[in-house]
Amino acid sequence: MQPLKALFFGAIGTIAETSDLQRDSFNAAFAQAGVDWHWSPDTYRDLLKTNGGQARLLLYRDADPSRHNVTQALIEQIHTAKTSYYAESLAQGGLMPRPGVAQLVSMCLAAGIKLGWCTSTSLSNVGSIQLALAGQLPFDRFDTVVTIDKIARVKPAPDAYLYALAQLGIGPHEAVAIEDSPVSISAAKAAGIFCIATPGATTKGQDFSNADAIMPDVAGITISQLNAFLAGKTSLA
Repeated sequence: MQPLKALFFGAIGTIAETSDLQRDSFNAAFAQAGVDWHWSPDTYRDLLKTNGGQARLLLYRDADPSRHNVTQALIEQIHTAKTSYYAESLAQGGLMPRPGVAQLVSMCLAAGIKLGWCTSTSLSNVGSIQLALAGQLPFDRFDTVVTIDKIARVKPAPDAYLYALAQLGIGPHEAVAIEDSPVSISAAKAAGIFCIATPGATTKGQDFSNADAIMPDVAGITISQLNAFLAGKTSLA
């Protein structure tokens, strides 16, 4: 009997690389709001250590007294505009799943392994990704999709994973999570779930020592290898 009952994808970046689109959308929202902020790739890479768009906005504001004139209401306005710009960018087409994701999803479905998507982002952001990848990934066959409206605390708190485990009626030892940042890995590990790191374009070079395994992506991974992980093997070889 295979120990693996569910595979959880974590942050959006585990499924598709969207960081540049999101950064450009934030910058467009700043301009629309008349706020003289601009996030460079390096700035955004550093902010991604914190989960949640509004949390990043607040962190950036609070880091410099000259930005304290940006109110909570304006933060919310900026985030709403960013979400709209982001959805428009995704709707233009061209987004592809990260290497190996579509194949791994297909293998899990064929093997009767449940699928989950455990994020700390909004339902609208998840919906935009689902539309952009329609026909490439069968999101309608995912057994659970966790968004920020369903949890009390964002990652690194384990709430998203605990919610998914409860929904599926399984234990943490029966699941594997895929994450793309150290803070998100901490969430999976706090829930007791074996976690594979697949660093993205903006998280490469960060400290992934809290992951159980590190891979460039999930291309070539098999269900038997995931089962071997849960059975106590510590290498993909």
